Amino acid sequence: MNPQSTLRFATFAAVCIIALGIAQPSSAAVRRSAHRGSTTTDHVVAGQGPNGGRGIHAGGTVGDGNGGLIHASGGAYSGANGTAWRGSYTHLQSNGGVAHQGAHGINGTNGGYDNGHNSYTRNPDGSSQASWQNSGRGANGGSIDSSGNFSRSSDGTLTGGSQTSASGARGNYNGSTTAANGTTTHDSDYTAANGDSYQGETSYSKGQGYTHSGTCKDAQGNVIQCH
Repeated sequence: MNPQSTLRFATFAAVCIIALGIAQPSSAAVRRSAHRGSTTTDHVVAGQGPNGGRGIHAGGTVGDGNGGLIHASGGAYSGANGTAWRGSYTHLQSNGGVAHQGAHGINGTNGGYDNGHNSYTRNPDGSSQASWQNSGRGANGGSIDSSGNFSRSSDGTLTGGSQTSASGARGNYNGSTTAANGTTTHDSDYTAANGDSYQGETSYSKGQGYTHSGTCKDAQGNVIQCH
């Protein structure tokens, strides 16, 4: 089973069980099993709280047939304030490589939500890749979105970039990070609700250290002292 299929299966199964009413009249149900001979372990824990909340967690680990291990897990919860679920897949390879994927979702009864997924790969030569994406909204209209994709070569050189934007009653923020040719740079742009703003940049270069610059302005565009 490939990583995406396993991740989808773990999360889909957990969500389906919740939707079908995993908690029966009994207050909780627990099942654990282990099959050491086939290098397989798995567990399922399900329960219902005193206020009607329901939850389940399931996971398992199995040998991949080549000396490595695969672990997948998923969970879901439903209660008075909303629902939440998560799932993950991790493959520990015998050659030192690692592959991981994860995802989550939260939905509040007040309309707020947060959804995201991430992945990480480490290759036998020590190089690696990581990526993520996340999006959230608050019941009061606030929002945050973030995504990124970075790679590290076997000699430690980092390349890639990320972006983050957020808005709410106190103002708006946009930030980005880029890494290339031994230099990592972060740019920030923030505007407060009263119109005051800040724009800045921080950079790090291997062997040279950090540099930083920033400017603050009032709502009329006049440069002011940063606090």
